[in-house]
Amino acid sequence: MPRKITVEDVEALTIGGTILGGGGGGWPSEGRAAGMLAMELGGVELWSPEETPPEWKVITVAALGAPTQKGETKARHFIRAVQMLWEAGVEFDGVIAAENGGQNSFGGWIPAAALGLPVVDTPGDGRAHPTAMMGSMGIHRLDYKSVKAGVTEGAEMISWGTLQRTSNQIRFMAGDCKALIAMARDPIPVEWCLEHGAPGAIQQAIDLGKAYLKAKKGESAVKAAAKFLGGELIETGKIIEMTTEANGGFDVGVMIIKGEETWELSYVNEYMTLENGGKRLATFPDLMTTFDGEGSPVTSAALKKGDEVYLVNVPKEKIKVGDGNRYAEIYEPVERALGKPMVKHLKGYLKP
Repeated sequence: MPRKITVEDVEALTIGGTILGGGGGGWPSEGRAAGMLAMELGGVELWSPEETPPEWKVITVAALGAPTQKGETKARHFIRAVQMLWEAGVEFDGVIAAENGGQNSFGGWIPAAALGLPVVDTPGDGRAHPTAMMGSMGIHRLDYKSVKAGVTEGAEMISWGTLQRTSNQIRFMAGDCKALIAMARDPIPVEWCLEHGAPGAIQQAIDLGKAYLKAKKGESAVKAAAKFLGGELIETGKIIEMTTEANGGFDVGVMIIKGEETWELSYVNEYMTLENGGKRLATFPDLMTTFDGEGSPVTSAALKKGDEVYLVNVPKEKIKVGDGNRYAEIYEPVERALGKPMVKHLKGYLKP
């Protein structure tokens, strides 16, 4: 039987999702609020990968855009995005999250609770990523007709076409409206999600959050999270330089962290690269993630020069990563925005 989500699960998922957000994944406060609102609207049933009928079709619900440009997007816009797919004749049985993140782990919860839809624990990715293509589980290589509905205050759009073109349209909408877009997209069979997505990633984030909360706060909680994921605490230091600009619906920037050593951490919403003395030590989808001086997980958009941070790195092999991150062509817009190579550091990991 599907599991009824509890208030304790909401709190744990907010924490675990933020950690797995790797600097992105939306605002934790928005995620917690979405989880609590879903509870008030009637609650959420989380279907495990094992018990979900493989022939079911699920749509992905997520917020898309630069986190520093939240705009006026509200909970009702996510409900409206799902309704727009219905109105367009798109058939589906449930909803999934695009990724883990403080906000996006709760992808689909509000429309699911409001419209009586199941939430299936087969998200497109077990960590957060900057583009919709990265959460699409490799369907861009199929002859797939994509559909995306995007909604924010004063604007709504439905786009049909290739995955890349529909993604570009929603990304343009985010930049034009200067807002996070409530998006519902692309029905996919659960059977495909099981093979190419990140089945069980939402429950993993809940369990991670519970392990963190059990250790309380501070460095002990940071280390508990790193241990749970099979990563390590790299550094405790201060941000001595930080640059951020909104570029094409992304937050793009670099922060320099000074502790016992000096580290360069770049990001396109999520942390993309970690370097020390010009040497590349980690490349997305490795999970580079930050905690503030009190040990609370924090996104790149919430940090500024002078902040104390804990820096943790988890090898990509230790986390659930969807196949959307395993194709070289997917990285082209991210490399272009970042101005740093990524694909050449992922040889042996990417699929041909």
